[in-house]
Amino acid sequence: MTDLSQTERCQLGLLRRQYLQLMSPELLAMPPPEALRNPRFQAQIYENIYKPGSLPHDIPGRYKLRVLKELIKRIEGSIVDPEEDEISDDLMSCLTILLTTLLPPESSSATQKSHVVYTLPSNPGIIGNSPSTITLLESRSLISGSGTTGLRTWEAALHLGTYLSSPSGREHIEGKNILELGAGTGLLSILCAKYLGAKLVLATDGDERVVDDLRTNMSLNGLDYGRNLDTVVLKWGQALTVSNDENGNQSYPYDVVLGADIIYDASVVPALVATIGELFTRHPLIELVISATVRNEETFAAFLKGCKMSSFILSDVSFLSPPAGEQTGLFHPTFTPFRLGKVTPVSYGSELGFELVTLGEPK
Repeated sequence: MTDLSQTERCQLGLLRRQYLQLMSPELLAMPPPEALRNPRFQAQIYENIYKPGSLPHDIPGRYKLRVLKELIKRIEGSIVDPEEDEISDDLMSCLTILLTTLLPPESSSATQKSHVVYTLPSNPGIIGNSPSTITLLESRSLISGSGTTGLRTWEAALHLGTYLSSPSGREHIEGKNILELGAGTGLLSILCAKYLGAKLVLATDGDERVVDDLRTNMSLNGLDYGRNLDTVVLKWGQALTVSNDENGNQSYPYDVVLGADIIYDASVVPALVATIGELFTRHPLIELVISATVRNEETFAAFLKGCKMSSFILSDVSFLSPPAGEQTGLFHPTFTPFRLGKVTPVSYGSELGFELVTLGEPK
């Protein structure tokens, strides 16, 4: 990309990161017309996105085709002088190949697993050279045939991941023992173990198939399963029994519990609240941070009611994800409201004033 300006390199880099995350084509940050009609810019789109072997993993054919169609449509729209401005032969050849390739129907391609590469936000709170990435095998369908929602990464996990990647958010992870409820694809657990300096991470989910896939995703990210990162099946409402102290007694050595998009249906709230209650009973000082996409006000109200009946309080965390146009990684739409908060027992929270304090702000 050395023959592009700094601005053009940033535009192409952003598009490539969003493309690797398989963002919906309508949400991609498409470069402006003046960049798209530049033949050098078009050549770099091909070299960095569409040339075989230019990406770390294969991209689903239907997704490649949808994005390329949109790119070429925008290139055509950017043309000022039809005799001088042209569309890259390489991009047109790629389009021809995709159009003549027998691709799986949309219904089946949505259920197939694909590599999704998440770039972490660029900020000084992240260990390692930029850009830092997490690669996950996941299905883009909303719900699998078995009924689980844990085979894809949801927006609330990206929102929480953005917060935890910030300097104030990382303070809750570094050097701590972390337990994740409803870990799904494992984005947050891998983030904590690989980049945020967690001492120990236990990723839990209620679906055995999801837990098996969690281990695959750990390996994809170079993490040794069973060392500082472990997995276990945890069905909400049942006891968590995974570790023993030196006397053989079951112990819960966790400092922080994370949960993202775990309040998705009112029917799961009683079991979820029961699990939260057990964790507080075992370890009253544990810190529990949740992130929820409020798709249904009644569902979230059911969770608040369950917390109240169990003498828990939810205090909001003072954090907003950057607007979509300003995000540098963990890309996610912000038009749906999020709730990011900390759950504490009323007795403990009242004693320390948690109902008056928002995380991320000075007391």
